[in-house]
Amino acid sequence: MKFKKYLLTVTALMTLVLPAPSRADTPTIIYSQGKYQTQAPDWSRITWDNLPPVQQPGYLSIPQNLISVFGYDPSRSWKALQKVSSVVMLGDSDDAFKMSSFSLKSISALAPQTKKLTLKDFGLMQWQTPASLVKAIPGLGNLSLRQVPPLEALLSKNGVFNGRKISQILRSNPQAANLPLGKLDLSKYAIESVPGLTKTPLNKFKSWQQSYINQVPGLNQVPFSKMPKPIAEGIGVVGVASTVFGSSEHGDSTVGSDYFISGRVVRGDTTTPVACSSLKECSYMELGDIAGSGGGLYGKRWASGSSQQVKGGYGFLAAVNGGKEPTGRLVYGSGFKVVLTGVNESTGTADFGLFFRICAHPPFMQKTCTPYAFGPIPWIPVNENNLVVVGTGR
Repeated sequence: MKFKKYLLTVTALMTLVLPAPSRADTPTIIYSQGKYQTQAPDWSRITWDNLPPVQQPGYLSIPQNLISVFGYDPSRSWKALQKVSSVVMLGDSDDAFKMSSFSLKSISALAPQTKKLTLKDFGLMQWQTPASLVKAIPGLGNLSLRQVPPLEALLSKNGVFNGRKISQILRSNPQAANLPLGKLDLSKYAIESVPGLTKTPLNKFKSWQQSYINQVPGLNQVPFSKMPKPIAEGIGVVGVASTVFGSSEHGDSTVGSDYFISGRVVRGDTTTPVACSSLKECSYMELGDIAGSGGGLYGKRWASGSSQQVKGGYGFLAAVNGGKEPTGRLVYGSGFKVVLTGVNESTGTADFGLFFRICAHPPFMQKTCTPYAFGPIPWIPVNENNLVVVGTGR
């Protein structure tokens, strides 16, 4: 309860939900069923690097007293058209993809590196310390300083010269043990200069959560289908994009949440349908079902996030963006929320975007997440009378 007063100090730029570009340059595969077909994402070829850029600027500012609770600082800002891999941190979506269980060695097996890597290429090294490296890498403390050149350079610059084991040196020099490696020119040291570094899982390093994805060599080149926890592949449940209705449509009190498949994401990462508010703008896509009028999706509506904002997030970070996220659904798991960003009645086209969130796991507390307020990342559009992937229903 003592953290309740901090809720209103967690802020973020309000995300404007605008129609995404009509085409997302995303690798797809054609899926057909009967007379219907759709372009589905080919997750074996989609990586963080080739996702379309974020369309809107944003920021997250965390007060110092919450940073101490989280154990790292998830604050950041970004510009429009910035690559997603330079906006998303490892901690944001670790539950979704378990990227922190990767090591540099296991990443290189999936995305081989063509250049010789240095410690500077591995972004999280800048805030590691001799003490944190000894804690992260088994056996490192049993080596001498001479066997670990960057530690030898860092400690010698601070007057520590000793032939004992590194662990013994650090115990007798606690101040030097906590010096950040960022004080060195890390470009001068090869990745191999720290024995065992490449074999160590990312989640063993100090404050690994605040490393951007593009700060881990090769990680932004790993297909989502090859993540330690792969994205929800396949088609799952599909409906028919029957008709799109524009901004002249409004919510109707007689059309309840049972008529919608779009809504908010609740704790447990499931989608709870939310109806459009009565008399307020409500553009949407009406669905058909392959099974006909007797199918479960027949007549259901996917409301546009440009029309409807719903409650989102949970825990401390739920206060971000006024506690709101665009209506949508978890089609491919919790990594992204798929949002209908705009409809064009004249062309019969529905545009979509992916929105992401920022999550943290404070020690001894439940996970806390912002609403899915950040985006959109342009996604695969759908035309009337084509199939639309709606996922598993979660």
